[in-house]
Amino acid sequence: SDKDTQSHTTSTDNDSKAEAAPPEKTWEDLGLSEKALTLVRAAGYKNPSPVQQAAIPIALKGRDLIASAQTGSGKTAAFVLPMLEKIAGREGTLGLVLAPTRELAQQIQTTLELFGTPQGVRSCVLIGGIDMRFDKQALDTYPQVIIATPGRLGDHLDRGNIWLTYLEFVVLDEADRMLDMGFADQLNRIMEDTPATKQTMLFSATIPPIVERLAAKILKNPERVNIGRPLGAATTVEQRMIRVDEADKMRELRRALEKVAGPTIVFTRSKDKATRVFRQLHSSGFYDIAQIHSDLQQQHREQALADFKSGKVRILIATDVAGRGIHVDGIEHVVNYDLPMEAEDYIHRIGRTGRAQAKGIATSFITGGDTMVLKRIRQLVGKPIPGLDEPTDGA
Repeated sequence: SDKDTQSHTTSTDNDSKAEAAPPEKTWEDLGLSEKALTLVRAAGYKNPSPVQQAAIPIALKGRDLIASAQTGSGKTAAFVLPMLEKIAGREGTLGLVLAPTRELAQQIQTTLELFGTPQGVRSCVLIGGIDMRFDKQALDTYPQVIIATPGRLGDHLDRGNIWLTYLEFVVLDEADRMLDMGFADQLNRIMEDTPATKQTMLFSATIPPIVERLAAKILKNPERVNIGRPLGAATTVEQRMIRVDEADKMRELRRALEKVAGPTIVFTRSKDKATRVFRQLHSSGFYDIAQIHSDLQQQHREQALADFKSGKVRILIATDVAGRGIHVDGIEHVVNYDLPMEAEDYIHRIGRTGRAQAKGIATSFITGGDTMVLKRIRQLVGKPIPGLDEPTDGA
């Protein structure tokens, strides 16, 4: 969420000519009600981020929107606040937010409750790993907003537990990730069940052709918001790469964890590797540690994330699918124990740190098998990376 708004646009054209950065806006400039502004101030939100400055006025006008912005740029509040302006004080299920992972869905509900509960807005989360009966009980309260993963919502539609007939506001958050995870059919089916008159907002870190095709199908003459590079690491993240043999990764990981004492996420490429790294670190004396991946029971995943947020554990071992939903301010260090298979996931991983103008460090271990993904990472990052593009002694 840096303040580089040179490429900030709110038009539907593809004009790439340089534009002067617009003046910084305050929360009072965005068109929010006084009640919303009071809640924003009480939450400690100082200045709106670039994506909030651009998206909120568009959303309040009722326009469809396609927005791309870096991870950690404040996208959740950019759609939660305008949605609440439209549905607070009304009954019926009027808002739907779709997210790729359980963790992200829960993070979205946290923000929605922060601003919605004082306004009497009820919400529920529909995610896998929860007994369907509890979902049904939550739906029977007729929440004004539903937050769901596409697969789980599709299950409820199949069972006739839910109708989307009266929706007025639909958000697709991290649309690129939902499509990467194979949710295209579910998304198309869900959108077909929603009214044509609804307002739709699509947020995505990247806008590849598959996202453009989805947007063309579900959005009506949308306005666009592009903040910063189409996909790039926040300028607040210091990136380091260390060339290392596979057998030496654990030694380098221990060194990296000792150098940076703050909250740290360690990413691995597989669930098995996450468990092995967790056990090896624990046996080495790192006891303030937890792991999160899809083989763990939901309650264990939630507990691990809660302990990490509260500071009870300092180090969280995660895989990409689980890690994508971790939106926690104050993470100082991200370690790529394994580089991801896709370069875009590298950007999403290191975006866990350097959020909200804070400084962060991203350390990556690279081996001889990482040549292809490194080439693409170089292209996305767009600047030299210490240890990769400069001489290094491996330290």
